[in-house]
Amino acid sequence: MIPSLRFDRTVVAVRVGEVVNVLIELAAPVAPPVERPPLDVVVVLDRSGSMSGGPLSAVTAATAQLLRLAGPDDRIGVVAFDDDVKLVLPLARHDAVTAGRTVRAICAGGSTNLSGGWLKGLEMLLGAPRPDALRRIVLLTDGHANVGITDPGELVPLISSGRKQGITTSCIGFDDGYDEKLLAALADAGMGNDYWCAGKDQAAQVFTDEFAGLASVVAQNVSVEITPTASVAVVNVLNDFPITALPNDSLQVALGDAFGGETRRLIASFHLRPTPAEGPINVATVTIRWASTLGPVTLHTLTVPIVVAAGDGNAIDPAADPGVTEEVLVLEAARSRREAREAAESGDLDRASLLLQNCADLLELSGADGHEIEELRNDARSAGRGDWSAADSKKQFSRGRSMQRGRRSNYEAPIEPEDTPPV
Repeated sequence: MIPSLRFDRTVVAVRVGEVVNVLIELAAPVAPPVERPPLDVVVVLDRSGSMSGGPLSAVTAATAQLLRLAGPDDRIGVVAFDDDVKLVLPLARHDAVTAGRTVRAICAGGSTNLSGGWLKGLEMLLGAPRPDALRRIVLLTDGHANVGITDPGELVPLISSGRKQGITTSCIGFDDGYDEKLLAALADAGMGNDYWCAGKDQAAQVFTDEFAGLASVVAQNVSVEITPTASVAVVNVLNDFPITALPNDSLQVALGDAFGGETRRLIASFHLRPTPAEGPINVATVTIRWASTLGPVTLHTLTVPIVVAAGDGNAIDPAADPGVTEEVLVLEAARSRREAREAAESGDLDRASLLLQNCADLLELSGADGHEIEELRNDARSAGRGDWSAADSKKQFSRGRSMQRGRRSNYEAPIEPEDTPPV
């Protein structure tokens, strides 16, 4: 991981408390295909009654496609759950054609024992460990957990317990009946990804992207620890990553895995105390930690200081980067989007409409894509007319997560599945 720092300003006024936003970028190396570690993946599928027909057919077809993507040293397992839990495919290397037929034969059943399905996946991965393999559970559901462990206060620690044993979890919400906030919390606890699969036409692409991302992981457990100095009154992280408060007002931000060739980003906002004289200001220390998966697994730590200068606050600041201001606007837009969804969920559609319009305005200032801006304005008009559905909630939640984390997590445009060579 190669770190770099970009500032919205590098000079602040003397004797004035100011705010400095710092964009921390971590560039991951490109993943050489021959060096990637093997994958152990267990797909845990909801086969409850609400999945019957087209949804289950699409999801099982997408899982069969996943079997064709597996490399020669990858192992795939499949679990299906309703009231009960069924082992469909053991964790192994499978003939894609034969195993695909087995997966497509899964039938819909009754309720949603989400915890039971996940625990079976955990059992499979713990029961046949490979020290060099990346291990992940991919959980798909279209509803609320109503059998087994159903309390979010118990489900989140359960998923976290798997991560502590080296097993990460990604979550896919299907259609519009699932609890998006719960699945996001589970994915955060599992240090994985979360997706909204709005319909059957998108299932193949969601599964393909999740597997391709896992196959290109070059660093795991990427974290950024921010330790402010006495010059800082308050430090905030503007992105929606899991954050742990540490002693000395430090914050540890968990970024999860890094894919080959991608850049992970976060914005730290520092509210500085007034400084009495001109000169350098030591703002904070950033400590970056990760485990490299290229070759033998190795742990890395890098420390980078954040320094600005106190001087003439009105002078031209040639080192100031307008791209940081644009990134801050995008994150403010994401927050406005989240608040719009919360307002709509509470029944205040007028406020939701105003917040979506504000989101569009902020994105316009940031130079974002015009199509997305126009879509937001249409969403604002719909909310103002009193039109709001469960799918609208999923859409705004998923889009906001994408903006906050810089990764695609929603798949609203249908994409036809296609044969893809092994990763």
